[in-house]
Formats: sequence, C-alpha cells, structure tokens
Amino acid sequence: MKSNELLALFPKASLQDKPSQDSQKVSLRLDRQHWLVLATEDLTDREQQLLALLTEKESVFSQNPWHRYLVSESEETLPHEVEALQFIHCHLFHYEAESISSWLDMMRTLLTNKVAYFQTSPQDYIFVLDQGQQLAVKDLLRDVLSAVEYDFNLRLAVLIGQVWPRSVKDELPQLYQAENSLFTQWLNRYQQSLVLPFSQLFLWGLDEAKDTLLPLKKKLHQLIEGQEQLTEIILALWENGAVVTKAAQQLYIHRNTLQYRLDKWEELTGLQLKELTDLSLCYHIILKDLF
Repeated sequence: MKSNELLALFPKASLQDKPSQDSQKVSLRLDRQHWLVLATEDLTDREQQLLALLTEKESVFSQNPWHRYLVSESEETLPHEVEALQFIHCHLFHYEAESISSWLDMMRTLLTNKVAYFQTSPQDYIFVLDQGQQLAVKDLLRDVLSAVEYDFNLRLAVLIGQVWPRSVKDELPQLYQAENSLFTQWLNRYQQSLVLPFSQLFLWGLDEAKDTLLPLKKKLHQLIEGQEQLTEIILALWENGAVVTKAAQQLYIHRNTLQYRLDKWEELTGLQLKELTDLSLCYHIILKDLF
C-alpha cells in the first residue's frame, strides 16, 4: 500500500525518515527512508492489534539478509554474489500451515541452484537462484505444479523472474521490487494457479502497469545495447518469424555465428529469442530505436 493511501486511512499519522522513540507511538516501515508514525491514542483497540501483528510479522521477515537488501533496503551489501541471479516469486492462494515445511523442503530439493529464500508475507515466498548454472526452472516447475498442489493441498501462482547478470547487482533492489510489484498487480486481477514467465507478465503489463515496467525496460535496453549487433538480430528474427536460417541470411552472417550470439544472450538473461514471447518482449524494447 502506498504512503498516501495509508495517510488517507490514518489522517493523524505522520511520514518520517526514522522510527519514533516514543513508547506511545507505533512506527511502521514503508521503505528504507520512510516510516509511518501513529500515536496509539489515535487508534482503536482493533487497529492497535492489527498494527502490532503487522510490525511483529515485518520484524520476523526482515531478519533475513535478502529481505533487508531487496525489500527494506536496510542492508547495503549483496548477501551472496553470483554470475547471474533470478528471483522466483511464489504466492499461495490457499495453504495449510502444517504442509508449508514439507513444501519448502520439496522446493529446496527441486531448485538445486537455490542460494536462499525469504518471505515477504505469510502467503509470499521468494527463492533466489544462481542462474550461472542455467537451470531450466520454468519447465521444471510447470511439470510439477499440479502434483505439488495436490500433494501439499495448496494453490499457488509462480512468477519466473528475469535473469539478471552480475553487472546489474547495484540495481537489484529496484529490479526485484519492479518484478514483485508487477506480479502483485497481476495477482490483484487474477486468482489463477500457473507458472508465469517474466516475458509473458511483461507483455501483460504494457497495458496494465506501464509505470512499473520502466526500470525493467531501461535495464533490459541497456543489456541489449551492450551486445554486438543484437538490435539488428532481434529485428531480423522478428521479420522472419524467429527462423534462424532466414534471419542469418538477412544479416549476411553465418547461421552458426547467429546461433552463438543467441546462446550468449540466453546465457546472460535467460531470454530465448527463438521463443516468440521472449522475442516479442525484446522487440518491444528496441522498437523506439528503429525510427
């Protein structure tokens, strides 16, 4: 919830840059630099109980270093550095508390390149993957989703986040938050069990969440510009229906040379330009460069 929405709900609250030390006030962290401060005398008993629960949950979740780095941004150093990171966002529509531990054990076993995981709410789990190992996590999770929901009596939606190379590590909090915000907006619209690829969610967001996409578009555009002839490659593939041989002929390069550059881009970002959804995402990003 945005700060202006909270201030509308609690008009006597104030927005401050640090928590209050007054024992008669409640401080709710909004982000790294902002706190919502409320006087307990202005709150009903029910509101006080709810805020106490929220601050207690936040305290438990924020103990994780990845949560501190990515969500609250109170940690300034990346907890674990790898060649490429990917976030797997899991939202549980329905679950039984006693089955969560077994589900987490299964996820830890399944995601062999897991670096860490953390919670942002009782229903939301984030798995941090080392994609220098290039695990095909989308296909893996799609294959087991129905069985997982049946075995553990839960319903969930999973966002397969974008693969981010080491070069963008200083911007990971912003990129993570944009991914998560986009997924949250999708969840507010749909209650569907599925494994959702980043490129598909991105294309949905073009109509539904343009502002949220901006940091993601900017960074992906920079990554495209950093690769030799990639803008021309994306355009050639688009014009030739993602057929590599025809695109190579249009570019006057050997098919193997083109395939090498496609493989290099997939290794860097996880995006497969022979796959039409990923190609559509990249084509949209370069579209303004073509005029």
